[in-house]
Amino acid sequence: MPMDKFIPTGLNHITLRVNEIERAEAFYGDILGLKLEKKMGRSMAVYRIGRDSIVLVEAETSYNRDSKDYRVDHFGFTVSDPAIIDELAAYMKEREVTIISGPANRKNGRFLFISDPDGNLIEIFHEK
Repeated sequence: MPMDKFIPTGLNHITLRVNEIERAEAFYGDILGLKLEKKMGRSMAVYRIGRDSIVLVEAETSYNRDSKDYRVDHFGFTVSDPAIIDELAAYMKEREVTIISGPANRKNGRFLFISDPDGNLIEIFHEK
């Protein structure tokens, strides 16, 4: 089954500071296929995932290339089947998304760690 969009089964609200809002929107909207719920000015975008959301906020220092602003270690999306992990790994590789670790098994499931364009770490996992 080819991956044509990323469909997580859960995530609570999280806010990420990014260095270039347009680049972040292209990644979360175009590559991951998340639905844009609303834009708040030019520097904030809210993406809806079921009942939950992810908020992207452009860093105040975005104008200065030497100053990077990252505020989250990582966040995790859950998926409904362990086979989806491998499908997503192939999907991300095709789109030249950085794969940090996996796909691999762990005690209670399977996981994949990827990075968005700003270096934010994203875990995609299935637990038994």
